[in-house]
Amino acid sequence: MPLLEVLYAAEEPLPLERRRAFAREAVAIFQEVLGTPPGRLRLVIHRLHPDESLGLLADDEAEADTLGRSSGAAPMGDADT
Repeated sequence: MPLLEVLYAAEEPLPLERRRAFAREAVAIFQEVLGTPPGRLRLVIHRLHPDESLGLLADDEAEADTLGRSSGAAPMGDADT
């Protein structure tokens, strides 16, 4: 029995209609591509608060950008190579 687990980071939960649309498409794809019989796919959708994922770095990155720009240093990825 296939299981599709979806993790996403967001402040607010996805609206019910978006989750239902995703579920419908997932079922259709699993049926078409893998031949999964109707009713066999298990779907789990988890919402993570941004500070439970890479969002926890957002404050550090903003602070580093501020410090880097104030000292005249180029932010990572912006330097000419």
